[in-house]
Amino acid sequence: MFFLIIFVHYLGALNFLENKLRNTLIFVLKPITTKIQKISNSDLCQNIATLSSSDQITIKNKILEQENFDLKNQLNFKKHSTSTLATAEIVAKNLDTADQVIVLNRGTNDNIKIDQPVIYGDGILVGKIIKVEENISFARVLSDNQSKIAGTILNTDHSLGIVEGGFGLSIKMSFIPRNENIITGDEIITSGLEFGMPRGLIIGKVAVIENESYQPFQQAVITPAVDYEKINFVGILSTQ
Repeated sequence: MFFLIIFVHYLGALNFLENKLRNTLIFVLKPITTKIQKISNSDLCQNIATLSSSDQITIKNKILEQENFDLKNQLNFKKHSTSTLATAEIVAKNLDTADQVIVLNRGTNDNIKIDQPVIYGDGILVGKIIKVEENISFARVLSDNQSKIAGTILNTDHSLGIVEGGFGLSIKMSFIPRNENIITGDEIITSGLEFGMPRGLIIGKVAVIENESYQPFQQAVITPAVDYEKINFVGILSTQ
């Protein structure tokens, strides 16, 4: 039954239902994410305003240094990739619930399309685009409870599985054959077995292994390679 669901999903037979769910999610999240961003920016400005001038300059310089570091990493990825990369700023986030979405300042005017991968720095996968408007787009991050990505573990067996969200700050890789050897610290990357998702994007590392004798497969709890709360700039990949 598990294999049947996965097979039907990757054939695209569930696209209509998934799109309906996506549209409902975006309708609900759009005002929420905008409000969250406004509150966050307001609190930040108030906190900075209470500091001395030298401290304010120090904080602003650190923010600019981090942004510059992030952009340099993306440029480095672009130099070594055959994919087209559009840099985008995160203008709103909703990461406090099971439905975890970020809003980007790129849209159809920038040729952004649904299902394009969203990356951070030098090839770390953040999620996928799920809705696009003229000047903004919405991306579902890997920890979202509807996120599913085909992944592979960089172990001796090159174990394949499905990376799923919905587990708080962690994500899980399911459907790993029980006879394949995985260890804590193994790195997980995208397998390249799904359309539009290139192989080799970094997902995270194995934190906990769940291999119960009564289960047909083993699972791995994964620590994502980046904290989604702390990023402000991402890249949107197009492999076409």
